[in-house]
Amino acid sequence: MTGENATSWSNRISDERGRRVIFLAHCLLNENTRYLGGARRAGAVPELVRPLLDQGIGIVQLPCPEQHAWGGVLKRRLLLFYGSEGKLRYRLRGTLLPIMLWYTRRIYRKLARQTAKQIGDYQRSGVEVVGIFGVDASPSCGVFKSLDMRDALERTARLDQGTATAEEANRIVLETVVPGRGLFTELLEEELEKRGLRIPWKAHDLIAELQSGG
Repeated sequence: MTGENATSWSNRISDERGRRVIFLAHCLLNENTRYLGGARRAGAVPELVRPLLDQGIGIVQLPCPEQHAWGGVLKRRLLLFYGSEGKLRYRLRGTLLPIMLWYTRRIYRKLARQTAKQIGDYQRSGVEVVGIFGVDASPSCGVFKSLDMRDALERTARLDQGTATAEEANRIVLETVVPGRGLFTELLEEELEKRGLRIPWKAHDLIAELQSGG
């Protein structure tokens, strides 16, 4: 069906849809995919989600890029670096980290293309994409703040598996924040620009969430 015919049918068969959506980072709707120690809610971030529902804005959940690239919900590939100081994999980090970054970028690029295509489809369908909501202090989904991953991984390598706590894990995040985009955010922005799509970026402040304890 051509775009013109699809628009005609859409106008003819009207319903209650508000024709506005926002794309939210995956963990804003599901904190079960956060890094270990980083979940401060059982599920979604309610003070962010409820106003959107009240305004009649549809919510599209972005993929969790780290879940896709780093080994599922628990990010098992990343966990290999936890408490690794003194072990063989720690001594091989100079070789392993570039490979991990190459693989991560490859997966993130694929997800960014799929997401940009989805955003374009909404716009062509007459639905306004009012924004993309990332998570500042995320190495993947940061909008204005990201993490120095090399520094963060060096610190996680020194964690003690027998005594490590959520507070220690979060301290690493708090102390390695740097200005700039996360890798997935950066690649998604590139894919949107290629398609001539300009979408406002917004950010949830993970640091404030961690420091508030909820």
